[in-house]
Amino acid sequence: MKGRLKSVFAVLCFFLSVVVLSGQNVAPFTMPNARSAALGGDHAALADDFYGLFTNPASFVGVKEEFSASELSLSTYGPILEILDIVTDPGSDIDITSLVGPGGFAAGFELGGPLSFGWVGRGFGFSLSNRTKADARISGLRIMPLVSEDFLLTGGYSYRFIDNNGKLLDAGFLTKGFFRGTLKLTADYNHVEDIIDDPLGAPFVSTLGVGLDLGVKFMLHDIFGAALVCHDVYSPALVNTYASMEDFVDGNPSISGNQYETVKRRLDFGLFYRLRSEVLERYITHLIFLADYRDALSFLDILPRNPILNIGLGMELRILEVLDIRFGITDALPCFGFGIDMTFMQLNLAIHGRELGLDPGVQSVYALEAGITFRY
Repeated sequence: MKGRLKSVFAVLCFFLSVVVLSGQNVAPFTMPNARSAALGGDHAALADDFYGLFTNPASFVGVKEEFSASELSLSTYGPILEILDIVTDPGSDIDITSLVGPGGFAAGFELGGPLSFGWVGRGFGFSLSNRTKADARISGLRIMPLVSEDFLLTGGYSYRFIDNNGKLLDAGFLTKGFFRGTLKLTADYNHVEDIIDDPLGAPFVSTLGVGLDLGVKFMLHDIFGAALVCHDVYSPALVNTYASMEDFVDGNPSISGNQYETVKRRLDFGLFYRLRSEVLERYITHLIFLADYRDALSFLDILPRNPILNIGLGMELRILEVLDIRFGITDALPCFGFGIDMTFMQLNLAIHGRELGLDPGVQSVYALEAGITFRY
């Protein structure tokens, strides 16, 4: 027992030691998930299915074995319908000035999958997945969309250090390799058609690297849980900027030369509570409550976010093993969603808020997210 506790203590010391590592410039590699979106974001102490690969590597030893064949998860935010009306207008010019409000302009979409292949269980987990993302913001008189494609390969292991009278203590690690290709587009915001004319001629940035996540999870009688996760403990990346995507495909030298950076580190704390009741369990499979404080290292940022934006709350009610009803809070904004388990596939829908500013209410938007998963 003492040897196991020493191992856990060593893991916790490693968590603390990596705080001083510097050079975090690359955005994290994450995957969208409609269930998490409805629950107020990812929760470190939940990690009860295949998606635990992206939330807590300590979950592999306790989660039910699950194979993922594919997934499609689409998320959009901003005035998407209005933009589609403008873009599909038969007129020659595309002008979005009518959509620029007092808080500026922000819109985007994110597509996870269809590549989402992997397996988790028996202490092991691995996956191969992809994500397509596009964001558009206005700076001055220019609109500068970023379009990126991510590929993420992960593999990890977790071990149960303590299993004693309903007390469980698990710890695990996740290694990963990743690639991101990003197109940096730009145009006058009242002439968006300039972007559509030659998108592949815009500067192209490639990001290639490897990374490590560490996680610890404690459960008491499957009722109370607590977790600590450090994503991208150390994830070095090689970044190159090319004059265009054609230069990258043709193997021409980059205009920036090799640049060495690291993925932004994130330290998350999470709590879990399952309500037990003989009356409720006649119709309700489970009722769980979740609370997290995410990105606890953000106070080290040059311009940190308001700490209240890092709080995530969630509740999930499962009825007859078929219907899930979910509520949450993230970025100080409400979330809602539901899921339906059809055995051969699962459908999930979420409406959730996003705060693009550094303080609550500065630039709040709402996003709609829908997901279809094929997991067995």
